[in-house]
Amino acid sequence: MAQTKPGWEARILAQLEQREVRVATVAKVIQSYNRLAGKVGEFASHSREVEARSRELQGEHERMFENYHHGGGMGMGMGGGGGGGGNVRGTTLAQQRITDLEREVETLKEERSALYRTQGTNAQRLLDLSDKMRENDERLRQQELEISDSHEALRRSNNKINDLQDALKEKDGTIQILQDEMSALQLEIVQIEERCGRLQAENDDLVKRWLKKMNEEAEKVNEVTQELEQIRRKSAALSPQMGAAMFDDDRFFGLSPMSAQNGGSVAPRGAVGKIDARMEELHSIALSRNGELLAVGGHSTTVKVFDAATGDSIYSLTGCLKGVNHVEISTDGSMLLAASSDNTARIWKLDTGRHWKSLSGHIGSVVTAKFSTDASRVFTYSQDRTVKVWDTQRGLCTKTLFTVSSCHDIDVLDSAGSRIVTAHMDNSIRVWDTASGKKLREAAIHKEQVMSVCANRSGTRILTNSCDGMLKLVDASTLDVLTVMSAAGYRPSRNWARASLSPDERFAMAGSIDGKLYIWDVNSGDLVRSLDIHKSPVCDALWDPTGMRVYSAEKSRYIMILQ
Repeated sequence: MAQTKPGWEARILAQLEQREVRVATVAKVIQSYNRLAGKVGEFASHSREVEARSRELQGEHERMFENYHHGGGMGMGMGGGGGGGGNVRGTTLAQQRITDLEREVETLKEERSALYRTQGTNAQRLLDLSDKMRENDERLRQQELEISDSHEALRRSNNKINDLQDALKEKDGTIQILQDEMSALQLEIVQIEERCGRLQAENDDLVKRWLKKMNEEAEKVNEVTQELEQIRRKSAALSPQMGAAMFDDDRFFGLSPMSAQNGGSVAPRGAVGKIDARMEELHSIALSRNGELLAVGGHSTTVKVFDAATGDSIYSLTGCLKGVNHVEISTDGSMLLAASSDNTARIWKLDTGRHWKSLSGHIGSVVTAKFSTDASRVFTYSQDRTVKVWDTQRGLCTKTLFTVSSCHDIDVLDSAGSRIVTAHMDNSIRVWDTASGKKLREAAIHKEQVMSVCANRSGTRILTNSCDGMLKLVDASTLDVLTVMSAAGYRPSRNWARASLSPDERFAMAGSIDGKLYIWDVNSGDLVRSLDIHKSPVCDALWDPTGMRVYSAEKSRYIMILQ
C-alpha cells in the first residue's frame, strides 16, 4: 500500500503539476506565435513579389499602350491595304493582352488587399498573443513566488516538526522519570501503610493497656475513698469536731483547690492581671501547650513572647516585613509560627529565639497559619484564595488548595493534618482532604460571613463564629449544627473575631466589638456570663491548658488575665 503523503506535500505537488501545465500551454502559445510570425514574413515577401510583378505588368502595359498608339499612327500614315489588316490584328491582340494584364493587375491588387488584411489580422493576433504571453509571464512569476513561499513554509514546517519531535522526546523522558518516581512513591506508600498498620496495632495495644491502667487506678481510688470514708466514720465517732476539720481541708491530703474540682474548666469571673504588649494594635495571641509561653502578634513587624504567668518579656522575634495577622506555637513548644501581611509565613525556634524558616510562595497577604499536631507540616491561607501545605523541615510547599471563596481562618481536624476546615466569607465552612486537595464537604450554616473556626482536640467538633452574632458547634463528620449560642449585645469584629473552646469542651468564649467577653455553656447554648473588662474590641481569647485561666487580648495593646 502506498504511503499517504501529508496534506502540505500533496498541495505542493498539485501546484507544481499546475505550473507544468501552464508552462506547456505557454510553450504552445510561443510556438504558435513563431509559426504565425513566419507566415507573416512569407505573406510580406509574397506581397512584395506581387507588387514587383504588378509594377512590371504596369510598365509592360504602358509600353504596349505606347507602341499601340505609335504603331497605329504609322500604319494610317502609309495608307497600305494589306498592311492595314496586319495592324488591325496586332491592335486586337494588344488590346486583348492589355485586358488580360489589367485583369491580372486587378487580381494582384485584390490579393495584395487580402494579404494586407491577413497581415493586419495576424498583427492583431500577434498583439493579442503578446498580451496573453505577458499575462502568462506575470502569472508564472506569481506562481514562482508562491512556490518559493511554499518552499519556505515547508522549511519552517520541517523545522517545527523537528522541534516538536525533540520536545516529544524530552517529554517522553520526563514521563519516564515521573513514572519511576511514581513507582517509588507507590512503594513508599505501601511501606508507610504497613508501618501505619503496625503503629495502629501498637496504638490499639497501648489504648487497651491505658484503659486497663486507668481501670486499675480507678479501683485503687475507689479503695482509697472507701478507706478514707471508713477513717472518717471512725474519726467522727472518736471526735466529731476533729474529723470534720480534718476532712474539710483538701490541702490535708496535698490537694489544691483547683484539683478539687476534678480538673474541669471554669468560666472566669474577673481579671487578675494584665500584660502590656507594647504594640499599637493586637491581632492574635497563642499559648504553648504547657501554658508557660504567651505569643503576641499585631500591627508591628515584631512577634513578642511573654512568660504567661508573670507577664515578663522573653523574646522579641524579628524578620517580618509587615504586620503579623496570626501566631501559633507548636504542640511541643519548640517552634513559633507567624502569618504576615508580607505574603510570607515564618518559623522561629523558641529555645534560641532565632528565625529558622521562611515559607514564601503566596501572592497575597497570609491571613492565618497552623501547625499539624506533630509540627511536621504547616498550613497557611492567603488572600490569594489558596491554602498551601508546607513541609516544615524543608520549608517547601507540597500541596496547594484553591478555595475559590475568600477565607478568614483554618484549623486542623486530625493529628496528621490530612483534613482541615476553613471559614469563608460566603457564610460557609468547608472540609478539605490535604493529600488530594479535594473538598470533602461544605455547609452554609450562617447568615453572614464566618470569621473563625476552632476544632476540639479530637477533631470531631468545630466551633464557628460569624458576623451574624452567633457561635455554632458543628459535627465535623456531617457539618450538622449541634448547638447555637448567641447573646444580646454580642457583635464580633469583622477583622479579628476568633472564638475558642475550653479544654474540656464545656464552654465557648468570644469577644465583642464593644470590649465585652462572652462565655457560653456548650451543651445548653446558654450564656454563662459576660465580662466588661476591655476598652476596645476583643480580637482573641484563649483558655490555658488547665482550663482554670483565660487570656483575652483587646485590639489596643493589652492582654487581660482572667480567672
